[in-house]
Formats: sequence, structure tokens, C-alpha cells
Amino acid sequence: MSFMNFIKRFYLKTNIHVALATTALVCVSQLNTNLPILDHTPIFVFLSTLWAYYFIRIFENCVCSFDGIVAYLTRQDLLSVILIFFSMFGSLYFGLRVGISKLVWVIPSALITLFYALPLFKYKQKPVYLRMFEWLKILSVALVWAIHTVLFPLQEYLADTQVWIEFLQRFFLILALMIPFEIKDLNLESDHITTLPQIYGVAGAKKLGFVLSSLFFLLSFLKYPLTVQSIVGELLVFVLTLYFIKKAKPDASYWFTGFWVEGVPIVWLLFVLLVQIFFS
Repeated sequence: MSFMNFIKRFYLKTNIHVALATTALVCVSQLNTNLPILDHTPIFVFLSTLWAYYFIRIFENCVCSFDGIVAYLTRQDLLSVILIFFSMFGSLYFGLRVGISKLVWVIPSALITLFYALPLFKYKQKPVYLRMFEWLKILSVALVWAIHTVLFPLQEYLADTQVWIEFLQRFFLILALMIPFEIKDLNLESDHITTLPQIYGVAGAKKLGFVLSSLFFLLSFLKYPLTVQSIVGELLVFVLTLYFIKKAKPDASYWFTGFWVEGVPIVWLLFVLLVQIFFS
């Protein structure tokens, strides 16, 4: 297997990239609050993201029974299955290391993830999912990411308004970064799942993405103390997000969304680390 095929078939398909992106946002939150990033929280978030996304993928394929799950797993690469089980047990171990009292903040996002994958109820013998309702779908995803990457790692500082500004920023950023994915899935044929571009058109979805990105950046100026480094870092994220929204198109490659768009948080973390190294 070539390196590029490895990236596409294993690194992206097993959700390692999205797990790194989530972990990067946790580390950005910790660094912005002058907390050390070498603790158990980023590891727990990385491992729990790995198997949570795999869990969603299983049930998106309508595998709703034990036999169905076993059949689905047997069709996967052995290395992928090993990675998923490792991430499940690893997240349990590091979750206990983080502490039960801190894990309380994971419960809301875990429940949202659960009902994103599993049916809420049945209507006329058909299952009804959270992801069937467009605005509920994207708001729930953004809320889970914002809780996991801001409120969970910074829960000792929730009395500080700066944390809630960061939370709102993260919420708007994730919503904006979802726009290219929504545009990519414009022609997705489904009886029950719609996308924003199907409702508002591609141009309308892009305008919404520009507004959300702008809200993310404008909230930067409410932070205190306001530093050049933080403004430049969030300006970088703002510009990258606008660029990817502008370039988004229906039937875009999985590489464009799954690697480049998903990689914006990783670029942000690298910038913050470089600033820490050269200006500390």
C-alpha cells in the first residue's frame, strides 16, 4: 500500500485525523488558559473520538443488532478493528485517570452522540433520527465539539467569562467548518436526510458559513487580555475557514473535506505551539 493510499484508506477512514483535530482543539483551549497539555484529558478525548465516530458509522449503515455489528466488523480491516477496541478500552482507562467528577461534563455530549446514531423513536414504523433534522443535526455536532474541547478540559474555570467566550467561538467555528461537508453532500440521495445547501442553495450555505466564521473571529476581541499572538492565530483560522468555504463544491473529493478542512484545528494548534516556543 502506497503512503497516499494509507492516508486515505486507514488514517482518514479510521477517524485518526478527526480525532487529532478534536484533540488539537482541546490543547488550544488548555494553552489559551495557560494550562499544561501533557495530562490525561487530550488522550481521553482522542481515544473517545476514535470509537465514537466509528460507532456513528456503524449505525449509519443501519446495523442495529448484535449480529449486524459483528457482521459489519468482520468486513473491516483487522488493523481497524484492533484500533477501535484499543480506543474503547483506552478511553475507559484514561477516563478513570481524568476522574469521575470531571467525566460528568462528557455525559451531555455522549447522549447527543448516542441519539445522533440511534433512533429517537419510530413514526409510522420508520425510525426517526436526530440527524434527520438538518438544523438539529449540525447544531448537535457543533455543541458536542464545543463541550468536548472547551467546557470539558476547562471545567475548573467555568466561572470565568473568557471560557464561555471560547465556548461560543468554538461552537461557531465548528458550524462554519461543517459547511464544506454540507456542500459536498448536496447531491446525497436520501429519503430522510437533507443538507443546508438543499434548503438554502450553495450560495446561501456559503453566506451562512461566512457569517459564522466572522462571529468566531469577532468574539476574539472580547477576550482579556487581548494579545497579538492570539488575534493572529484566530485570524489564521478565520482566513483558512473562509478559504475552504469559498472553495467548497458539490461532489468535492473526500481528500478536500476529510483531510484539509478537518485539519484546520491541527494547523491552529501548530501555530499556537510555535508562538509558545518563539515568544515565551
